[in-house]
Amino acid sequence: MIELKTHEGVPEGGLRADWELLLDEDPSATIFQGPRFLSRWVEVLGKRTTARVHTVHRDGRLIGVIPEGHERQGTPTGPIEVRRFLGGTEVTDYLGPVARPEDRVDVADAYIRELAEDPNWDELVAGGLAADTDWAGALLRSSKDRGLVVFEHDVEDVCPRIDLHGGYDAYLSRLPGKYRHELGRKARKLARDAGEIEVVRIPGDEVADRLDAFLDMAGETEPDKAGFFAKNDVRTWFAALADEFVGDDIFRLHQLDVGGIPAAATVSLVQGREWGLYNSAFDSTLRQLAPGMVLVGELIKIAAQEGCEVFDLLRGDEPYKYRFGAQDRPVERVTIVRR
Repeated sequence: MIELKTHEGVPEGGLRADWELLLDEDPSATIFQGPRFLSRWVEVLGKRTTARVHTVHRDGRLIGVIPEGHERQGTPTGPIEVRRFLGGTEVTDYLGPVARPEDRVDVADAYIRELAEDPNWDELVAGGLAADTDWAGALLRSSKDRGLVVFEHDVEDVCPRIDLHGGYDAYLSRLPGKYRHELGRKARKLARDAGEIEVVRIPGDEVADRLDAFLDMAGETEPDKAGFFAKNDVRTWFAALADEFVGDDIFRLHQLDVGGIPAAATVSLVQGREWGLYNSAFDSTLRQLAPGMVLVGELIKIAAQEGCEVFDLLRGDEPYKYRFGAQDRPVERVTIVRR
């Protein structure tokens, strides 16, 4: 027997622990879909969202979790009730349900059945779904079976990813020759023209004090996003994320020193065998020497040495990502409306 239960807010206690265990059993699940990340998001950035979490059980055993947010939105014809997967797209690269692969169809159908029977919503915007999970397909099929209207099904973004199976040497062997040569050439040129280079892992107890400097550098790197990185709630978000995950060695702050001076920095989220490059920055006065590229190249080597199998550059199709041999992982969005 399959049963869906709805919980206000992000659950605590035993259910939260079961959710964490389910994350480990879903090979496509990410840190972004877990209760720790989403609790912090609700606390800092999701205050205007009503958080609800649906859990799906088969004969009493947890088989799926669907974190959901409710919002009232104004339209020319009046306000509507919109549901989305929990977590804002500005800081959350993957969204959506968590389940073992063999349970995804049942979990999607239980969720859509609940939607079809609930009159208190107008639109579901189900974004952030990695295409290779087929969550979008499962939701689409169930929606059509239940008489709901699929308004849109599209690729909303891509997450370029690097295959590290087999280690660093295997990665280099798969990399086109011109890109492989470029990796070494940029590092040598930076060292020759600006000074000795060193990758520094910021100790966990120093991360909180270094975040403002990182965010200042990020704003200078991308002037069109300077306002975003300067926002108080964004700075609070990075601090909260570090506070939650530094102690588990998940949140990592790296710095590339050139001639003893910080030239680039990154925030990474590392869990299991996947390394996610969450944000990066570099000294814009050294732009022509590409310190950011050099640091990312060094992090790929470190990730491979640690046994990571994937280096995920996360959302965005910036050209630099493909010079490391990254391949796109499409991220899909499905919009469903009531008849």
